[in-house]
Amino acid sequence: MQTDSRLTRLDETRVRINNPHGIETTLFASEQVPVESVAVTELIELLDLQTTARQFAEAAPDSFDRPPEISRVAVTPDFHKARGIPVGTVLATRGFMVPQAIGSDINCGMRLHTTTLKPEEVASRVDDLDTAFRRIFFEGGRDIPMTRGQRHAMFTAGLEGMLDATADLNEGLWPLVRELGVADQLDRVERRGSLPAGRVFGLSDFMGEEGRLSRDGQIGSIGGGNHFVEIQRVEKVFDGAVAHAWGLKPGVVTVMVHTGSVGIGHLCGSHYRDVVRKIHPDKLKHPANGVFVLPEGDRHRSHAESFWDALHNAANFAYANRMFLAVMAVAGMRRVFGDHVGCDLVYDAPHNFMWRDEVDGEEVILHRKGATPARGFEAMAGTPFAYYGEPVLVPGSMGASSFVMVGQGNAESMASASHGAGRLLSRGESMRGFDDEFRKFMEEFRVVTPTDLRRPDVRQRPDILEKKLEEIKQEAPFAYKGIGPVVNTLADAGIARPVAELTPLMTIKG
Repeated sequence: MQTDSRLTRLDETRVRINNPHGIETTLFASEQVPVESVAVTELIELLDLQTTARQFAEAAPDSFDRPPEISRVAVTPDFHKARGIPVGTVLATRGFMVPQAIGSDINCGMRLHTTTLKPEEVASRVDDLDTAFRRIFFEGGRDIPMTRGQRHAMFTAGLEGMLDATADLNEGLWPLVRELGVADQLDRVERRGSLPAGRVFGLSDFMGEEGRLSRDGQIGSIGGGNHFVEIQRVEKVFDGAVAHAWGLKPGVVTVMVHTGSVGIGHLCGSHYRDVVRKIHPDKLKHPANGVFVLPEGDRHRSHAESFWDALHNAANFAYANRMFLAVMAVAGMRRVFGDHVGCDLVYDAPHNFMWRDEVDGEEVILHRKGATPARGFEAMAGTPFAYYGEPVLVPGSMGASSFVMVGQGNAESMASASHGAGRLLSRGESMRGFDDEFRKFMEEFRVVTPTDLRRPDVRQRPDILEKKLEEIKQEAPFAYKGIGPVVNTLADAGIARPVAELTPLMTIKG
């Protein structure tokens, strides 16, 4: 790790980030984990929220139910610069929330299934799978019809509401959803994928006409950037008892999904970026860091309540989106191998969301920006994970290993772990050079995209080919930190314990 005078190493896995506000801020990173100086700067500037909130309270005291404070900050090993709030930041606040800490990709998260396929079956039919996946993911094959009322149930009651409302729907993917037992595995989804919302925010046109089935372009979409659906195999088991309980035996083929609320979350995030600017007291200058607060007191209670509804609308959609993407992957496998292909859910959890939680004995709003919950077995009482701890899904970069870990409920990290390896290079930097590495990667690894890179006519169009390859290159392995030091830090710090390593067989990218 590079030397930075603003960092004080506490031990082999913990670093204190010194800041002018004196806020307890712990970065979990061993010496082998690269730490960007620009990310440290961005985080310290973010902590000026403390001043913003206090000045807001002085200018409009009835905006807060209690004195606003940042209680504590933890930073995970995949820490890197983003847009005002670094990825890997866990922020506990009292008396206010920070919508910008979550941004537009509300409830971006991970979902993992085991399947009944064997790795050699996938390897022997990779071209056929490529064709089947492209058809179902990108060429109009997803087929997920819903009525306005059914979408309303999804937005206001999540997976439970949507599955109840579609119990008799037998078109498109719905029979497969029921055959795969999605409704019976909701206890393997964080908060059952079902968050209550009193209304649907700004989505009237999207929901369609009453009583009429329609198909939309959002549900079942992967999105861009580092989102993916990946077919993997269990390569190695580290904790036999936990791996056995979760169905992670060596050689098992898995489906990992990484995505969020796509355009639905963008609507909510954009709206509340405007709201927090408008309610900022006129007598105060706008924060230099561009990050505003949303108080929970009387004056702006209606805004706060509407925000929670909109947040839950988008989060419920994201849970449904990940579920459908996994079902679509199984549908693609069945087109190639037959209807005997089955799957079981391991876990589904967000890594970009807000929770009402308790930290140091007080109620806080816990913001996780690119950080996944990693609760211990006591916090998982009443779930299938009560004897082990929470599954923690830590994906590597495209083409690299991913890890399944089990949460230890580490108090200092606020029971939070990395959501991946973390970027080493910006998307722009990854485009400059690395041509030999990227060429070798594309020769050795199958990436399924909306554009079929195997087609002769595509290969004769260098403009189309170059554009798609540029998008893939931004997410290639050399653009990310090594996953090993990140996983080792999580384990050595007592945040999460390794259960199994998954290696990729092929990746589907939007």
